[in-house]
Amino acid sequence: MMQLNATALTLLLVLAGSAGCVDSSPRPSTADSIVSARPTPVVSSVRVNQGTYGMTSRVKWILSPDSSSLLVMVDPVGVENEAVPNGFFYGSEGKNFHARMDEVWDVAPSPDWQTIAFSRAHVLSARESDTIPAPLWVDLARRTGIDTATLRNGSFASSGMSLARAIAQPGTIRVPADSRASGASDAAAPRMYPIVRGWRVRWTADGTTVALGANPARVQDDEPSEAWAALDPATGAFHGTLAAGAQLVAPKWVMGPVLDISAPADMQAAPAIHVASDARTFAIESSRGVITARETTVGASPTATPFAVGSGKALAATKGGRYILALAPRANAVAHEVPVEAVVYVVGW
Repeated sequence: MMQLNATALTLLLVLAGSAGCVDSSPRPSTADSIVSARPTPVVSSVRVNQGTYGMTSRVKWILSPDSSSLLVMVDPVGVENEAVPNGFFYGSEGKNFHARMDEVWDVAPSPDWQTIAFSRAHVLSARESDTIPAPLWVDLARRTGIDTATLRNGSFASSGMSLARAIAQPGTIRVPADSRASGASDAAAPRMYPIVRGWRVRWTADGTTVALGANPARVQDDEPSEAWAALDPATGAFHGTLAAGAQLVAPKWVMGPVLDISAPADMQAAPAIHVASDARTFAIESSRGVITARETTVGASPTATPFAVGSGKALAATKGGRYILALAPRANAVAHEVPVEAVVYVVGW
């Protein structure tokens, strides 16, 4: 199994109890024992994209059919719409599992949301040279397990302003059935395939095949693939064409905000998002740059103080509110890039 660079991948298994509730309320006295203590959930945050946000970045997401899983992508672009690698986050309430990855060209969930297919982006720059130095190809061959001749032949131009070549390498993440089980972390580790293909990634409707898109014809971030090859994710078998009659499923992304360095992002307010955690219901509200959760359960006190989830503006959430996608002030400001970023708040109700 191919090992990825630590900066390219963070794979997190959320174990039972790791996001449990902490009771911060005083214990009731005998006189007011009918009043139950209000637990305050533990909240952590995950940055969706830890790479560059480029000149502009589109934040987009998709929820599973039952809204229990969330897939988020940050899609940056460079000058003159040049292709820039993306970052993604996946979280599943039902499987108690989440993962994120930088440096990808594309990502797509299988029709049953049990496997995530992605294409790893590798970019080589000539810098001051008029050719890509041979040691860079050798190093890439070592990291991908693909020989240098195949890498060169399968590469494509990734910049119209300087000499740079890129490749796409497909991979999959199998969502563990039980993240608490022994060996679940190893089973969910990304599986990389020694193939140079996958500018765009799709699944066939039956979920048995990953469709790998051909290289872009132009140096444009939104350039489509004109031809498709087939990968069996179970066996690793590769075929240069799809089976006759194969139907591809394209992710139905919700197109969120575009983060542009030349335009300030609106962080003041957003529509409330309603979630239900077990027998309790909450409204995830955004106001004046702060995200809060207000309990709306029947019988809950209308004067109870909402608890703070985090800074920013909420964009989407899974049905139980465990994963809340938001725009938030960037943790570490980067010169000439937008000061906000996409984060996912992980809430342990």
